Amino acid sequence: MRIPYVIDNIEHRLADILNNLLRLRSGQRVDIATAYFSIRGFQQLRTTLPSVQRLRLLLGDKPLDGEDIGLRPDSAAFLRHELNAEPFNAATLELVEELVRFLRRADVEVRLYVGHSADEKGRRAFLHAKCYLFYGGSSDSKALFDHLNPIVGIVGSSNFTGPGLVSNRELNLVHKTLLDESEIDDPEAQAAVGHQALARLNAEIAPENQRLLKSEVGARAIMDLSHWYADQWQRAIDYKEQLIELLESSKFGGREYSPYEIYMKALYEYLKDDLDSDIGQPATRSAVELAEFQEDAVRKARRILAQYDGVIVADSVGLGKTWIGKKLLEDYAYHLRQKALVICPASLRPMWEHELRSASISAYVITQERLGSEDFDMREVADADVILVDEAHNFRNKRARRYLQLENILAAHGRRGRSGGRKKLILLTATPINNNIFDLYNQINLFTGNDRTYFASAGIGDLYSYFLAARRESIEVGSVRIFNLLEEVVIRRTRQFVRRAYPDAMIRGKKIAWPTRQLQTIEYDLQATYEGFYKQIVRRIEALHLAHYTLESYKRADQKPDDFELGRQVALVGIFKSRFLKRLESSIDAFRISIRRALEFVKTFAEYVQEGVLLDSSSFQIAMRLLENDDEDAEDSTPASRATAIDDNTLARRIIDELPRLDVDKYDRRSLSRALQDDIDGLTEIWHDIKNISTLHDAKLCRATAVLMTLLSSS
Repeated sequence: MRIPYVIDNIEHRLADILNNLLRLRSGQRVDIATAYFSIRGFQQLRTTLPSVQRLRLLLGDKPLDGEDIGLRPDSAAFLRHELNAEPFNAATLELVEELVRFLRRADVEVRLYVGHSADEKGRRAFLHAKCYLFYGGSSDSKALFDHLNPIVGIVGSSNFTGPGLVSNRELNLVHKTLLDESEIDDPEAQAAVGHQALARLNAEIAPENQRLLKSEVGARAIMDLSHWYADQWQRAIDYKEQLIELLESSKFGGREYSPYEIYMKALYEYLKDDLDSDIGQPATRSAVELAEFQEDAVRKARRILAQYDGVIVADSVGLGKTWIGKKLLEDYAYHLRQKALVICPASLRPMWEHELRSASISAYVITQERLGSEDFDMREVADADVILVDEAHNFRNKRARRYLQLENILAAHGRRGRSGGRKKLILLTATPINNNIFDLYNQINLFTGNDRTYFASAGIGDLYSYFLAARRESIEVGSVRIFNLLEEVVIRRTRQFVRRAYPDAMIRGKKIAWPTRQLQTIEYDLQATYEGFYKQIVRRIEALHLAHYTLESYKRADQKPDDFELGRQVALVGIFKSRFLKRLESSIDAFRISIRRALEFVKTFAEYVQEGVLLDSSSFQIAMRLLENDDEDAEDSTPASRATAIDDNTLARRIIDELPRLDVDKYDRRSLSRALQDDIDGLTEIWHDIKNISTLHDAKLCRATAVLMTLLSSS
């Protein structure tokens, strides 16, 4: 076979040439230098390479610009990556086993180039060279060299990998002493150099002598290559066992892993996206200095925003959600010069304006109250690129005006901002779920844009059905289901977790000091403080019917009540009476709020039940949030029915129209009406008893204040 002088994997493939050379005869000696080595490279020579008498394999190293940070992946990284990417099947398993057996042979040596001898110290160097040297004779009796000398040398760009030997467009030059008969008399080559000759070649020179003359040229090059290889071999360290260990430690190897190692591998695969370096990290300049655990949250939030265009930061109170959100706004509004919008409660607007100004972040700041007003004009902010919502749990009700307005802002311009990219939504809340899991669904739905297949890539085909299933399932099963979704879009850490995971967390060069809780039992006498009044309140609470919760007990005599439902309703009444007492024990102010809301609801219920409408507390709260002015009435005014206000609001009235109707033929409406009026009278009396009691007369608050003042004065 004629060996070509140029091998480019187009006209001639290097794998074919190497296999033909190895088939010339068994017992050859081969030296290979390569920057990278892979199992697919071995696969190309698996039938011929084992016939060699000796193999020396010299591996190079991969350079990296960031040497100063201590990250230098060596040539083993290429092989490790290839092994991880390979599908686990019988063919690949057999290939790796063959390679390990071949490497274990005593006549196979492997070294890793470091640039100096093993007993010297120095910085590790990189060998980018690739060459393939063959030693020994051939079946041709006219061969010039014995098995101790090189006869073919291939130098070029091909690594000892599958693509390098077969498919990559490479360029390799061949030096050889084994010449084909057609190469002895080469008129084309003679013509190319004829003008340089001082005298014409003597035509009497025998072909054997011509072969000898031409072979000397190739021999000189190959001998120099052989000397070069010997020098580089001395500048390398033994790497055979490490290479075998790398193969054995892969999924194709024979190494047995402990349960702990398997667990850690699974954990890494599950969380590796969070461990990767920053995604879309802008310039290094930042006016927002964060602690390590906050920086980690920002990195994860960037990844989630890049994938889903929305993220919920739900860290516990006191962990700096505001600063995490501020850092994310810096990414978009400062570094990318995008248009930003902050939506927050009115009480937080001054804080946000100050914080954004301190970091030179340009953003519109509007209050949630303004967003929910009937005359809100969204045109000025409809093209916002990034929207941050503080106290995002206030957007858990999809029927509230503020929710609908935010939906409109997000949907404007095809959900694209001024920059042309998809709008990003950052939600900050410590309590994403207040009443039920659909609070979370409604908040997530803001950035999914009502696309129920939004999380199909995460294995959630229908988001709405996913939440419905979670609500129907047991707490344990439903929690697992929701947790899988939370991992996709929510960042949630508790104070206990942060203290445990970041014990040395620092900010502004100082270690964060977590206060040590010192629990004390503070005793106070509620009954003595409100002598006479307390017993009177308790008697009035016990006298309440709470008829709106015990409708089963007001059925007509000819209607058989559902004993199970009746028992459940009676138990529910007992729970609510206990809650009233607990609110009183908590504080006078908390008790006053509960009585106000209860009285407001009972009056509204009594008015609607006259129309045959059965109002439940959940629907009442939803309707209240839809009202234009859902603020509490004046402190000293008696709570009134909200039926008229609800009827005057189109959206709120829709809630009422969807409620079930009372079957007048089954219930004693007169008895029900009297019971409701008794409850209204009783709650009204309680209201008048407590409405003027100030915090100065709150026994619990006064006792706690006294203890705190003592502690402060002593410190």
